[in-house]
Amino acid sequence: MLDHAETNKSTRPDVPRYYRVACHFWSDEKVATWPDSQKLLALYLLTTKHRTLEGFFVLPPQYIAADMGWPLRRVKDMLLKLEADGFIRFDEKTSLLLVRNALRYQQPDSKNVQKAVIARVRNLPDSPELMNEFLSLARVHCLRSGLSPFAQAFPDLLEREFRPVSNERQKVASMVV
Repeated sequence: MLDHAETNKSTRPDVPRYYRVACHFWSDEKVATWPDSQKLLALYLLTTKHRTLEGFFVLPPQYIAADMGWPLRRVKDMLLKLEADGFIRFDEKTSLLLVRNALRYQQPDSKNVQKAVIARVRNLPDSPELMNEFLSLARVHCLRSGLSPFAQAFPDLLEREFRPVSNERQKVASMVV
């Protein structure tokens, strides 16, 4: 009989069995000032089954409310507080959530993982503002010295895949056709 991790691995090879949560989460100056419910929601977002390695995923507040047994209003209020504190970005229209430091602690360290991230991001709802922030955060977190060559190449790969073509390039392309 397979344990849960093996079952998950065999059915979803693109989903890691764990995510890194830094132990200094608890001693972070900002986190230390949060009420317990805000800390709990932050930990939920770092460890939920809906999360992805890159920390950019769809998570309707109704799912959070159901998982945590909280009223929807409380979830929405806590999301706003976590966003105000710079922990996440949340697009209420698309339910797209971005954990701002996810790539700081865990980067795509192989070609296959990079492909899986690109595929997941490609399938996300359209949110240009969050996409731009995700691309910027990838540059900040993945270009640090000491990271693997795959991690350091990741921001350029994202840029090639997701930066919109400028209007000037679109005009030239349409003239050529």
